[in-house]
Amino acid sequence: MADAPAINWGVADDASKYADDGGSWFYGQMKGANLVSNRWVVAWDAGNPTSIAEGAFLDRALPKAQAAGIHVVLALYAGKNGSSQPDPSNHDPTAFCNWVKIVAQKVKAYGVRDFIIWNEPSSTLYWTPQKDASGNDVAAPAYEALLAACYDQLHSLDGGGWTANVIGMGLSAKASTNSSNQPLAFLRDVGAAYKASGRTKPIMDQLALHPYPIPSAAPSPSQGYTNTPDAYGPPDLDRVKQAVYDAFNGTGQPTTVNGLTFRLDEYGVQSIETGSPYTGTENAGPPGSAAAVTEAAQAVFLQQSAQIFACDATVTDVELFLLVDEADLGGWQSGLETAGGQGVSRQKPAYTTMGPVFAAGRGACTSGVKTWSPSGSSSSGGSGGSGGSNTSGGSGGSGGSSGSGGSSNKTSGGSGGGKLLPACKKGKHSTKKHPCKPKPLKTKR
Repeated sequence: MADAPAINWGVADDASKYADDGGSWFYGQMKGANLVSNRWVVAWDAGNPTSIAEGAFLDRALPKAQAAGIHVVLALYAGKNGSSQPDPSNHDPTAFCNWVKIVAQKVKAYGVRDFIIWNEPSSTLYWTPQKDASGNDVAAPAYEALLAACYDQLHSLDGGGWTANVIGMGLSAKASTNSSNQPLAFLRDVGAAYKASGRTKPIMDQLALHPYPIPSAAPSPSQGYTNTPDAYGPPDLDRVKQAVYDAFNGTGQPTTVNGLTFRLDEYGVQSIETGSPYTGTENAGPPGSAAAVTEAAQAVFLQQSAQIFACDATVTDVELFLLVDEADLGGWQSGLETAGGQGVSRQKPAYTTMGPVFAAGRGACTSGVKTWSPSGSSSSGGSGGSGGSNTSGGSGGSGGSSGSGGSSNKTSGGSGGGKLLPACKKGKHSTKKHPCKPKPLKTKR
């Protein structure tokens, strides 16, 4: 255990970015549970390629996060008015990565150095096209070129005690639609494109994953994707390591054998909630959705998940999806606190139970940190166009953070792109289920 790197816990929740107090209450709640990192989404608008649409929110919230000792992680991908923008005009490598550099130049003064490049690029919800007419994966080569370009742009800023951490992929746990690629097939195809490019430098410093439990009546973290070998859940992380090894062994891109680590930047278990301030109808439970459990069961499942992750030396960062529930029951109730915010939210049992676990870090592992060795280079190579989803269909990972739009693990289908959204009502923020456009901040003139 002494040789294993530390493991840090945080949340993927944009509520702090939008909070009127700059996140002060939110950060206090995080610190009370020993959470140290907060992942936000910052979206790129291809129509305004050098503008940071939420720059005013960053200016307000980043100083508060820095003062509170909260480490901010940014997930960067195309989006507009709270909706993802997956079509080809919105993932040009040169234009997007030039913008990524502009974002980094803005936020580096606040200690931000971790940048997740895109979100679930193996899914049609965030990247199209996924396949050509013959079924071959065309998303992976295009994404590899974008990731490489962003790696170079971000690391061009290194110096003065600051070094970028370029985080790849944000892979969903399984194919989100029938026309999407399975995540591990996609990963191997990225490796094939990397080798074909002749590049000798890495394309990522860390790999981001969304290993949500298998959607079921009881989404236990001990259940893996036994019948879908190119999907993965909490107990399947070794197959992700093998896919990385198959994709990049012997190249300039490190694998988990020689330094690559995993950031689980989305993970969560929903609890059943009723009454005020919740509204709408709970839609957890149908096939392909993310089932909700009692608050007590949520705490147990998170404890079990922490045991898996703390005992895996490759996992160095975990961001739980949401600290505070979304009030709309059609959204996500995976937070450690109920909906409502300051003066309204109630800490669930998981908040109290998991606080000491988060503080223990790697010490939360009671069975010994496990080691992993590759089984050798796979002869299967990339997906060869097989891709697709498993036969049960359903939805994939949860997608982006609150406010990012797109589709969630709780709903199936959907294009994830396109339409203009209404302005958020007073006191409301954009959610995964019902995105809205945040009200612009007033600025002094």
